[in-house]
Amino acid sequence: MSFAPTKIGLMPASFTALREAAEREGYDFLRRLGDRWDGERYLNDDLATVWGVFAGSKLVAIGAQTYDEYDPSPLHRRIRHFYVQPDRRRGGAGRALAHCLIVDAHALAPLLHLRATHALSTAFWDSVGFARVVGREDRTHVLARP
Repeated sequence: MSFAPTKIGLMPASFTALREAAEREGYDFLRRLGDRWDGERYLNDDLATVWGVFAGSKLVAIGAQTYDEYDPSPLHRRIRHFYVQPDRRRGGAGRALAHCLIVDAHALAPLLHLRATHALSTAFWDSVGFARVVGREDRTHVLARP
């Protein structure tokens, strides 16, 4: 199956179901995304974008690229709030979404950071080309623009 991620303005109604799925797995970061994204801006970041993958009208994956508040240089962007519905994992939705976020963020800055919080997400980001970072609490991975 092929996936075409879409830029998200206002959160779709199906965001609530995706957020609840994440919370059932113990992840609360989609709640923060919902609180921080107003449809055009992420907190005070006019360059931030949120992307989603839909199956029909149902949101099945989401992620954002924003400034990196831990290292706010204009040379850095952060991939965050990345979540794929469990039954859509390993089917290409996450990889397609990651690709869009990477292209979008690399158009703005040469270095991308993220923090993977689980062994599966660590392996996923390794597989899409991010390098691991050791000794930093605020990030686990970095990707330089080619």
